[in-house]
Amino acid sequence: MQKTIIKNIQTGISKNCDILKKNEKILEVVIENTTIKILLKKKTNKYVGYFKDMEFISEG
Repeated sequence: MQKTIIKNIQTGISKNCDILKKNEKILEVVIENTTIKILLKKKTNKYVGYFKDMEFISEG
């Protein structure tokens, strides 16, 4: 399975993730060792997504 890293914008904390789905517009990930799934959308060379009022970014 492909991996990526997402970063919380507010706290600066990074987490490893498994990639479920990736294309030019979206990146769907699950944080390792959890069942938390996050959908990120492509915006200017980075993927941006939200989970419980927290913003995350990833380069995919």
